Amino acid sequence: MAKPTTWTVQVDGKTHKVEVRRKPWLAIAEVKVDGQVISYFTAKAMSITLFNYRQHPFEIDGTWFSIVIKPNFIGYKFDLTLDGEVISPDA
Repeated sequence: MAKPTTWTVQVDGKTHKVEVRRKPWLAIAEVKVDGQVISYFTAKAMSITLFNYRQHPFEIDGTWFSIVIKPNFIGYKFDLTLDGEVISPDA
C-alpha cells in the first residue's frame, strides 16, 4: 500500500488529522479524518487532465476542504486546500 499523505488541521478550535492514501491496485484513494474513512475517489481517473487539477471536496465540522490531485511523471500527489490556500503536509 502506498504511503499516506497527512495533514493536521484546526477547525473551530479542534485539531483533526486528515490522511489520504492511494490504493494503487484499485486505482482509488481514501480520505480519513481522525482515523475514520469519510470518502473514496478514483484518484487515477481524476489525475488525467491537461489544464486544471481535479479536486475532491469534503467537510469537517461544517468547514469545506479539498484534496487536489496533481499528476507527475510517476503518478500523482495530493495537496489539501482550504479556501483555495494549500495547507502544508505533516513532516
